Amino acid sequence: MTRPLKFIAVTHDILGDVFWEVFRRGLFDAAQRYGVEVEHLRPGRFSPEIQATLIGEAVAAAPDGLVSTVPDVAAVEGPLRAAVAAGIPLICVNAADPRGPAERIPYLFYIGGDDGRAGELAGDTMLARLGRGPGLCVDHYLHDHICHNDRWTGFRRAYERAGVPVDRLRVPGGDAASCAARVEAYLADHREIAAVLTLGPPGAEAVLAATSRPGGPSPGHVTFDLAETQLAGIRSRRILATLDSQQYLQGYLAVEWLWLHKMHGFTPAADIHTGPAIVDLSNVDRATEGVRLGVR
Repeated sequence: MTRPLKFIAVTHDILGDVFWEVFRRGLFDAAQRYGVEVEHLRPGRFSPEIQATLIGEAVAAAPDGLVSTVPDVAAVEGPLRAAVAAGIPLICVNAADPRGPAERIPYLFYIGGDDGRAGELAGDTMLARLGRGPGLCVDHYLHDHICHNDRWTGFRRAYERAGVPVDRLRVPGGDAASCAARVEAYLADHREIAAVLTLGPPGAEAVLAATSRPGGPSPGHVTFDLAETQLAGIRSRRILATLDSQQYLQGYLAVEWLWLHKMHGFTPAADIHTGPAIVDLSNVDRATEGVRLGVR
């Protein structure tokens, strides 16, 4: 009997970020659909260096295919190039190598959000709906992260194009109380802030906690990703909108395409963008149903 194909996914998760549980469901739903084995390795805290070690362990296991995020090129490039050199098909998800095709890590293609476009869309949306007051981006990573940098850069580009000042505040995403305290202190010192962009559930929760006191600052709020926190914030009108990168698809399609590549040699002609998709009051009920089902 022929053994099933074995794929390994290595990501850069922060523990407690519900985004990645939905991604995992996509991985394992596709594994069941296509009759393959999937192992998911993750460092549990943001550490590209630990992730690089996990990628090296994955390469040593000689899987039939590898899925990886690229949160920091310098950290993970070596083991990912080693995977390709060993003949292991590699798909990049969620966070991509930002360099051009000639320089980037030679993965087959990327599946995930277009984060620069998403940040710009967030900025344009906030300027249109909230006016031209100063903006703030709350980043729940203390260290550089490619997709967060792209979101911030797109957001800043929209504000600078409109001639409106914008700033970035980093907070420690693994410490909810500290996140909220830093946001509250910043907003107390900068009451001119009219709009806040957060980059995922940890940042969104921090801003909601920091702006919960009566009489305190209450800037408009747009965020990224889907979780009950964001959906409840939209329904209560404390969050204007969230930008969904549809991470279930990132996991599911990665396994599906590795299977198609191994079985039939298929490779798409271009990267597959799963976002940005805006969720607001007009479609929050449909998104809520997806969250209930574990696919959004």
